Amino acid sequence: MNPTESENVRGGEGMKGEQANARNILPRLPQGAGHNLKSYSPTQLHFLMRLSHLQRQRRDLVNVAEGNDWHMRLVNKALYSTYRDCEDLGVGEEARLLMAQQAPERS
Repeated sequence: MNPTESENVRGGEGMKGEQANARNILPRLPQGAGHNLKSYSPTQLHFLMRLSHLQRQRRDLVNVAEGNDWHMRLVNKALYSTYRDCEDLGVGEEARLLMAQQAPERS
């Protein structure tokens, strides 16, 4: 097996693992979205997973940090940037659904 073939094999296995991981990390998108994880490119999947991770960080921070705390501002800027990346990659609708499903709860 030449290096290119072995990289493809490893890449294929890695992709299966990434998709399985995404199923656990990303909340289920509504049935009406008409998409499943196989239809996402690795880049789209990466940014959707990043968006979900940042939403969880924001949710964890919202009850601990003040609104003008630099941690909260940093997470909000990263969320917005990642959301825009999702839009640019053609998964803006999915990004909006994730944002709506994981809206922060204020106490």
